[in-house]
Amino acid sequence: MTSTRYFVAAAVAAGIAVLAALVAVGSGNLDDRMDQSFAATSATTYQCTGTPAETADRIEEEVGRAQSRATDPADGSEYLRYRRNLISVTQDANGSCSIRVEDLGRVNNGTFVYLGTGFSPGSPSGSSGGSSGSGSGVK
Repeated sequence: MTSTRYFVAAAVAAGIAVLAALVAVGSGNLDDRMDQSFAATSATTYQCTGTPAETADRIEEEVGRAQSRATDPADGSEYLRYRRNLISVTQDANGSCSIRVEDLGRVNNGTFVYLGTGFSPGSPSGSSGGSSGSGSGVK
């Protein structure tokens, strides 16, 4: 091999190493990234400053972009849906901001269907999504 080939091979190897390091750093679970960015008040609750919208923006910057995001028009709470978690950012009457991280149980039960796309339960696994028929055997 010539020195140019060694140089190219070393550059490619270095690029792969840098890419692998970036993936490793950014692949921590959501709880770990929340712990690094916000002060925990319990295992699933964090305190925050600012409005729910500002805090939701910060969460997406520091934790990662949500699959779905919606605002509750009744109280201004922000909801961020991730692959395995729901993050809700609320503000009480005293102006205290809090973040709650939970599994998708309430989303899957239809609690947030009013928030629109991304917050309604999915079809049951194994469902074709079609009609099962009339029930009398005649289709």
